[in-house]
Amino acid sequence: MKRIRSSMAGAAAALWTFFFFAATALANSTQTSGSSDSGSSPASVSLTNPLNTANFPAVVNNVIQFLSTDIAIPLTVIMVLVGSFQMMTSSGDPEKFGKARKTLTYAAVGLVIALIATGITSIIQSILNGS
Repeated sequence: MKRIRSSMAGAAAALWTFFFFAATALANSTQTSGSSDSGSSPASVSLTNPLNTANFPAVVNNVIQFLSTDIAIPLTVIMVLVGSFQMMTSSGDPEKFGKARKTLTYAAVGLVIALIATGITSIIQSILNGS
């Protein structure tokens, strides 16, 4: 039963991802493909840089910044809530309480690692740039 439930959850996540990106791509294509003249010339399509960067170190900084703030912090909040819920519902069972404590510990360690990653990339870039 758990196997079927996890398979269905994976399929639902895959479908949601497909439809989300398909709708986004369709919305972008309909916005850029229309032309204001009578249609005698084909519509010109201009591609913009979605990364807003021109070099690789800036891309790495953007990815690390995204992962450390936009993903890690909300994920940590969710895991702290899950761990707290597990702790409150442990009913004095030492095994369940220990599992909840591990969840909270791993959430804190994960957040610290994500925040340190930003500093590590800055140190590596300064060493490679020689400044």
